[in-house]
Amino acid sequence: MVSTSQPLAALTGAGVLREGGNAMDAALAAAGVLAVTEPNQCGVGGDLFAIIVRDGEPPVGLNASGRSPADPGDALPELFGPRSVTVPGCPSGWADLAERFSSRGLAAALQPAIALARHGFPMQPRNTAGWTEDWGELSGEAREVFQPRPYFANPALADTLETVVAGGFYQGDTAAAVAGACWLSAGDLEAHRNDWVEPLAFSYRGHQLLEMPPNGQGSIAGWALESLRSAELPDQVEALAAAYQRGYATIGGTAYVCAADGDGMAVSLIQSIFYGFGSRVIVPGHGFMLQNRASGFVEPPGHPNGFAPGKRPFHTIIPALVAKDGAPVLVFGVMGGDMQPQGHAQVLVNLLDLGADLQQAGDAPRFYHTGSSEPTGVPMERGGVLHLEPEVPASIADALRARGHRIEPIATGAYGGYQAIWRDPQTGVYSGATERRKDGCALGY
Repeated sequence: MVSTSQPLAALTGAGVLREGGNAMDAALAAAGVLAVTEPNQCGVGGDLFAIIVRDGEPPVGLNASGRSPADPGDALPELFGPRSVTVPGCPSGWADLAERFSSRGLAAALQPAIALARHGFPMQPRNTAGWTEDWGELSGEAREVFQPRPYFANPALADTLETVVAGGFYQGDTAAAVAGACWLSAGDLEAHRNDWVEPLAFSYRGHQLLEMPPNGQGSIAGWALESLRSAELPDQVEALAAAYQRGYATIGGTAYVCAADGDGMAVSLIQSIFYGFGSRVIVPGHGFMLQNRASGFVEPPGHPNGFAPGKRPFHTIIPALVAKDGAPVLVFGVMGGDMQPQGHAQVLVNLLDLGADLQQAGDAPRFYHTGSSEPTGVPMERGGVLHLEPEVPASIADALRARGHRIEPIATGAYGGYQAIWRDPQTGVYSGATERRKDGCALGY
């Protein structure tokens, strides 16, 4: 089974499984398609995190996130532009995952994406809305290349993906072009390496939630669930508020795909260029945008997430896996910046406390805390700004106001994008779910 936010990506991954590929082959094929069909969300100019498990083996995580320049001089990061860029980790992340887990190799995994980039594809309605809004901030070559149109092709990106397959992204002409577009040097790209890591485990309702360790924010979801007093929505909000305060004191635009095969491998993979179209800096002639992850650093001196040369910033993207009695039962993710830990916690409460099925757990109305009413730098705390989807009952909104939360409306697209695959521990049968707020689908056979 494959579940992701874009139909062509899900169809591609399911086709790989039907042809005999394993879950990693399917996940990489879908991830490549997402890099072509959702370029405002992810791509070769961004980063990647993944958690992988195979029956009888401990789960393993891959941190494929990049670092700031080794020699930035006196320059400091900015929100957008050349100084917001960190080294892209996604291409090497694909390669490392393929080398360790794929049965067919990276070239086969990326071939569907190369074909779509070269020959074109129909844009999907929900992503078109976000793509069009993000495109409005672009200029120059980026504005021309990524202009929304009913049938979209990007031949320059196809060439870049072929360079990735050939192992040439971090050296030579492509590395020089990246360095020429931002404050990174060619040496920064050549020096990039990813890290295999052990996921962190958090206990909740007889299950174990596995999240990536810092520099990601997955710990926030785990801490919130471990401290949750009840499944009532006001208690969820306050548990997450406390977890965010802890996380932002201690921890130094997105597309998600999960895949599972009949041999017990499951993959939870997320990739991103951060804001819509990332840094808003295109690599000239190469058809892709660079991420703006350097904007994730903070200014206070001595902060764990303070800017430094050759350093990874605090990161928002977090794949997740849930196990019971040591066996994996769920791979899932909720896209959307600082909505992600909030989404993880809400989905698991819906599943494990409220008895929702896999699709209902994502369809249920969500809350989203976006910031404090004071400029503290902590995104969630009592007195902060809380957004509720329209389906949340008025009585719950009143209870939240009584606890000191300020409730304000927000665009409906802000509540994240959920995808999931569940394996029944008795039968081994898979169930899939996909986000009602996105274009995607879950496909299995």
